[in-house]
Amino acid sequence: MHHSPSPAQLDTQESKMPRLVLDPVRSQLRPEAEDLNDLAVDGAFGGSFAGPAAQGLYTEADSIPWYRRRSYFVDGWTDEVVWRSAFVECIATACMVYISAQFGVTLMNHGITQVVAYVGIFSAILLSTFIYATASATGGHMNPMITFTTILCGLTPVSRGTILIAAQTLGGAMAGGLILGSLGRDRATAYKGGGNFFDPDVISPGQVLLIETISGLTVLILAIGNGLDPRRQALYGHRLGPLLVGLSVGLVLCAGTGLAPGYTGPGLNPTRGLALAIAGNHWQNHWVWWVGPALGSILSAAMYNFAPPSFIERNTKKRLTSVA
Repeated sequence: MHHSPSPAQLDTQESKMPRLVLDPVRSQLRPEAEDLNDLAVDGAFGGSFAGPAAQGLYTEADSIPWYRRRSYFVDGWTDEVVWRSAFVECIATACMVYISAQFGVTLMNHGITQVVAYVGIFSAILLSTFIYATASATGGHMNPMITFTTILCGLTPVSRGTILIAAQTLGGAMAGGLILGSLGRDRATAYKGGGNFFDPDVISPGQVLLIETISGLTVLILAIGNGLDPRRQALYGHRLGPLLVGLSVGLVLCAGTGLAPGYTGPGLNPTRGLALAIAGNHWQNHWVWWVGPALGSILSAAMYNFAPPSFIERNTKKRLTSVA
């Protein structure tokens, strides 16, 4: 015969369960729980591919806009977890960009002209595997465009986001030095670092800027909708998000690679552009690889703040509350 647990047994079971942090800002900065192996990973925050520390607890974020919360701007600057995450982010960014540049040089060495499929498949696999490997430690961004966007969306606190962007930029600079050391000055210059260049006589900087902006916006819409928005993660789960984001980047690169002779296609990651510019000593129109993603971030964040992926759900809850 089945016996229902007594109240004392229920209290004992509840006491053993991990307690979630109810403050969403603190849970973004430094997640805590009694069972550290369960919830308290360094890379768990609102704008992380690993998911937030406390799924479903967004009462403050829903009621108070991020730009009106003082804690969103001032908390976390001295948190050792944030700095530890930044260290891992720096090394991971350097490794990912270095491997990406090697692939670009390899394609040039083999004289492959039909590069679209190679670029798309390689980029999707490379990005997905790096996100899976680093999400629990850093959030898995490895791209200032992603981090800047999540800051403007209210998903990554300013302290964590700023420190991560600095770490990503340093990682890109390190990768540039490693590429230069691996190839030597002559070959690195001949290959222009391995990518991120265009011939201004064939396609203008303004055209490349437009391509970079819209391509970045497309990637960000897909990244937020498929992997970064905490409420969407409840639908897809953080295990599927990195793969979907990797495929999204691969699709965008397939569409943009080969639009014009002498143009390598959208960069979509300013730190990669920095690394290749350092390696190839090629700084002509370098600003395009930063301004384009920044504009894409601003457009994506404006859309997210106006109508996030969860706006239907939130409006439904409001209507149900008003009826009740």
